[in-house]
Amino acid sequence: MRMMLSGLTWACLAPVFYAAMSSASKLAAAHLNIWQVGLGRFILGLVVAPIIVRILGLDLWGRKRFLLTLRGLCGSVAFLLLVASFQKIPLSLAMVLFYLYPAFTALLSPWVAGEAVPRSAWPFVIGAFIGTTVILWPVDSDGSSIGLGHILAIIASILCALTLLLVRRLGKDNNIYTLFYYLCLTGCLACLGPLLIQKGPILPVESIAWMKLAAVAVFSIGAQLTINQALVQIPASKVSVIMTAEVPLVACFGIVFLGEPLDWRLLAGALFIFGSGVGLNLIPALSDRGNKNK
Repeated sequence: MRMMLSGLTWACLAPVFYAAMSSASKLAAAHLNIWQVGLGRFILGLVVAPIIVRILGLDLWGRKRFLLTLRGLCGSVAFLLLVASFQKIPLSLAMVLFYLYPAFTALLSPWVAGEAVPRSAWPFVIGAFIGTTVILWPVDSDGSSIGLGHILAIIASILCALTLLLVRRLGKDNNIYTLFYYLCLTGCLACLGPLLIQKGPILPVESIAWMKLAAVAVFSIGAQLTINQALVQIPASKVSVIMTAEVPLVACFGIVFLGEPLDWRLLAGALFIFGSGVGLNLIPALSDRGNKNK
């Protein structure tokens, strides 16, 4: 009982940290390019993860290193694309589209994880894409309502789905800190190249930019550690459902503090996507409960 309460506490903190990281990334994007934001997101984890692994006496480099690298690359590029979408569309809209990843996870699961999609999942997958259609349906005859920011958020969602499926495959042979280390390692490498060849300064030049970058890094570590602790103590299906709280938290920040618009299309589409994501995350728990009752 105590472990369950502790796990629920960590799980409730995780979406708060993730929402704070996303919000800080949006604010940092006003002063920094995506490569600087990304490096701030990953470099602290690159330092902290080996320390934790050494203290716990775990293996840092892990097994199936090609897949570990691929997983890290998918996760880091997903974050960079999401930050890029923040610069082009409202934060609330980008996060709603990003949370299509449960639907993409269900679609890609047979090919990546070798797990068939249950029939009960299909109504939720369809519901998620109905929500996307509501949001992105062209307002004008030229279809100008769909822009690069929307596309970047959706691609980030697909990469996030791939990341989760690879974690599912790799989690049997590797500890959570090794997975996090590869994410930070590939993320830093992905950001360093563009930073070194760009014409502008590599490091931030304003104190406010440093403060926002530090916020991204700190919230990133907090998000990773809280969700890892939650996954150790309670089932992943429950953690996934609680994690959907990130959507309304980020949306409220964007609408209340950034003055982002809220229209019926975003609200209706968000309800479809959010509800479908909750449903997809609940299916494993409901299936397990049904099997136990037989």
